[in-house]
Parts: sequence; structure tokens; C-alpha cells
Amino acid sequence: MKGGSLDNKLYYVVLVIAILNLIAYISVQDWKSIGCFVLAGIIMTVFNNSKTIVLLVSILGAALCRNIHIEGLEQKPKNKIDHLKSLMKEADLEGLKNQSSSLVKKQKELFHMAKKMEPMMQQASKMMSQLPEGFLEKAMQNFNNSSK
Repeated sequence: MKGGSLDNKLYYVVLVIAILNLIAYISVQDWKSIGCFVLAGIIMTVFNNSKTIVLLVSILGAALCRNIHIEGLEQKPKNKIDHLKSLMKEADLEGLKNQSSSLVKKQKELFHMAKKMEPMMQQASKMMSQLPEGFLEKAMQNFNNSSK
């Protein structure tokens, strides 16, 4: 294998993952995670000139930002009695009907998004199939050896 070709292929794999993450953030309108992605990329560009490292840190920064953002949304109820009343209201037949229709709507939206991503996933699959035999195993082995 030529020198540097492993780095180029790894960069393209990370690039595809980064693009898929950005598309996912855009599809759920998570602008905070996109901002974290861009900010982490800009900051890492100052400290490191490796495109692969910059993209990896950007991906991880956005994922961490999203995780903190989602976990921060959970609020404990102030009044337990009101909380129990709202749970009981949702447990009746009308509440269950509303929840099921909401789930059906969300499922349709997810199916539609997956259908839109199908060409991109096929292209990513095609790129992965063009990698030489044992490429990913060697890359993981090299990664594990370098982290020791």
C-alpha cells in the first residue's frame, strides 16, 4: 500500500460520518449541535492541521453538546400531585389514542427521512465496499496499537 493512502481513506470515512451527522442534526433542527460542530472544527483547526483529527473532534463535540442539551431538558415536577394527575389524564382512552396517533405520525416522519437518506447510504456502502480486503480490521488494529 502506498504511503498516506490509509490516511486518505480514513479521512474520507470520517468525512462521510461527519456529513451524515450534520444531515441528521439539520433534519431534527438541532442548531445548537451544528454550532458546536462548527465551533469545535474552528478551534481544532487552530491547534491541529490534520483534517481527520479536526473532523473527529467536531463530531465528538457536537455529540457531547447534543447529549448535554437533551439531558438538560428533563425537569423534575414541582408538585407531585399535579404530575400524577397529568399522568392519569394521559392514561385514559382519549390520552392513549392521542399518544398512538402521535407515534404513528412520528413513525411516518422517520420513514420519510430514512427514504431521503437511502441514496446517500447506498453511496456510502459503495465506498465502503471499494476498500481493500481487511482494510477496516487493519485500521482498527493500528488504532488499538497506537493507543497503547
